[in-house]
Amino acid sequence: MKKSLLALAILTPVLSANAANVYDSNGTQLSVGGRVQSVFFSANSSKAGEKDSSLVNSARFNLSGQTKVNDFISALAFTEWDLADGHKKNVGDNIKSREQYVGAQFSKYGKLIAGKTFDSTRALSLSTDTLETLDIYNDTGLNGDRRNGVVRYDYDNNNIFLSASFQIASDEQVVFGKKRDLESGYSLTAGYTFDDVFFGPLSIKAGYNYLKGQDDDVSSNVYENSTKLGNYSILDKADNYGLSVTLGSLVDGPYIGAHAYRQNSYFEPVSVQNSGVESYKLRDLKHVRSGYELLGGYNFENGISVYAGYEVQKQKISAHNTQNSEFTYKRIPVQVKYTYLGVKLWVEAEFDAGSDKKEKYKNISPVYNGEFTPYSNHTQFTVGARYTF
Repeated sequence: MKKSLLALAILTPVLSANAANVYDSNGTQLSVGGRVQSVFFSANSSKAGEKDSSLVNSARFNLSGQTKVNDFISALAFTEWDLADGHKKNVGDNIKSREQYVGAQFSKYGKLIAGKTFDSTRALSLSTDTLETLDIYNDTGLNGDRRNGVVRYDYDNNNIFLSASFQIASDEQVVFGKKRDLESGYSLTAGYTFDDVFFGPLSIKAGYNYLKGQDDDVSSNVYENSTKLGNYSILDKADNYGLSVTLGSLVDGPYIGAHAYRQNSYFEPVSVQNSGVESYKLRDLKHVRSGYELLGGYNFENGISVYAGYEVQKQKISAHNTQNSEFTYKRIPVQVKYTYLGVKLWVEAEFDAGSDKKEKYKNISPVYNGEFTPYSNHTQFTVGARYTF
């Protein structure tokens, strides 16, 4: 297998097999695609109603185009929107851009794109990202969402995978589940695929990315008498180390995936005041997320796939002049799904495997409590149906 199916699934959405080719003439192709789905979330899910089970509908629409310039270069573009769905915990009543970029394909020598997309280390988390709605890492990771201002080069040929990206200054980009103002950044991921090891291809990838927050004015970064008077979550910098290993295929037969990571984030100091007089400066905040995910399953010829995994994430907050605190999550996800052409039906559940109790992270200074990401340690499950066109 010369290509990495995991990388192609996310890093090249213009190749969607379900998209309809509506124009093809003189070297120019235009395709239209999208999806519509309804998902039932149990009451403990973050996307459910307030302590109520919910049925959440959603839709996406995308356009992709490619024009052959010569035998070596083809220009390309892709855009996708999340459409209004009426659910405030999802998209709401507005249309939201999900991914947008333009670029060029250089024959077999790779592709360069620029716009709103993932950086290169997203290719690592794809090794265990088969669940439709449940995943610890993707909810809070450095690559939990696509970002504006990304320029990325991908090469995936001759069993070699290389991807490098740069982050250009951009405001209100989602990092660690919150909107941040970014100044710059870069990432690099490399990997190699060995053909036919045991029951399929063996792929190994490693990557690193770095983000620098904007040097905003922090003079108003004040916390007084239990009241937030400024944005005390100003990101200084963050980085991420990751390693992934996959064996087999997500399309047919057995599959095993593993992903290990460590993410460090640092924040600007906060002036803690009492009646307008500074009591002390809370500084040197470091938030570490580290963990691993394991996944195994089998894809049957009749379209049914069965997967189960094990996820561990440890969060630790440390800062000068405040009590350090940490919290460990341990979860077991399972999934059964059926796929036929553009139709997908699934049942997913996630069980707690000994996570720390919520009371453990309540000792964090309230100044930084918003940076700590608590997960539910209850059983969650979803049932969904999707049609992709």
